[in-house]
Amino acid sequence: MVVFLRKPLFSYKIAVAGFAGVVGISSLVWVHHMYMTGWSPAAGYPFMLSTELISIPFGFLVLVMLGTIWRGKVWTRLPMMCVYAMIWDKIVGGITGVYLSDVPVDQYMHGSMFVVAHFHFMLMGAGLFGAMGAISYWFPKMTGRMLNERIGSIGFWVSFFAFQLTFGSMFVAGLQGQPRRVLQFDDAFDVSNWLSTIGAYTIGIGMLIFLYAIITSWRSGVVAPSNPWGAKTLEWQTATPVPLENFPVLPVVTSDPYDYGVPDPYLAVEKKLSDENLDATVGAR
Repeated sequence: MVVFLRKPLFSYKIAVAGFAGVVGISSLVWVHHMYMTGWSPAAGYPFMLSTELISIPFGFLVLVMLGTIWRGKVWTRLPMMCVYAMIWDKIVGGITGVYLSDVPVDQYMHGSMFVVAHFHFMLMGAGLFGAMGAISYWFPKMTGRMLNERIGSIGFWVSFFAFQLTFGSMFVAGLQGQPRRVLQFDDAFDVSNWLSTIGAYTIGIGMLIFLYAIITSWRSGVVAPSNPWGAKTLEWQTATPVPLENFPVLPVVTSDPYDYGVPDPYLAVEKKLSDENLDATVGAR
């Protein structure tokens, strides 16, 4: 994300705290799947609290991403569009998860299509569009060719809007009361299920378009330079195609990979030494 915004990551330490908090609290969150089993009803409320608490570090991560985007000069390329999609899906999944974390609400929503929609926004929203973004970003380094972003973007946008249709309709079906894991359902849920079916097939079409972009670009795409994005991480500092041992000599790291817009600390030291030498020269005269 910082590569296409050309600015440092907003509050790096908060991002680390967010990841640590999600990992730590997630060890206690899983029990919300046991709410309706009848196992230890008194334990439901402490675990309801832990499930709600995980939204705090998760919120840290969303705020870090939004803070990084704020007033950034966005270089709108396909990997960055995938970042937008992931943020949107995570916000939708996170907000709907707050409702499901409450025992009284979960008594109604449990086992419904609302739950299916929620965890697909959380998991598939990040996994699918995160993977598309990662492929389009590292494709030049992996293959030595530039991905055809025009075709790839068509596949991405088709998949994104179809994703919203598929699982947005499941939210509606869940609110109407449709249970999950049923072979046949009432006619009252026909519209929602038809929309979800159309959306699911359309996701497949979008992915086939994206796959076509990958195959054709790999075979006959534009030859990629060693660092087409101007990134600062190590993998982009080596040649393309990547040599057998990555670097002919061991690289020396002189700056943070996220410090876009921040002067190189070595340049500051060199300037200070240069100024001191100049002052000494002037004093000697």
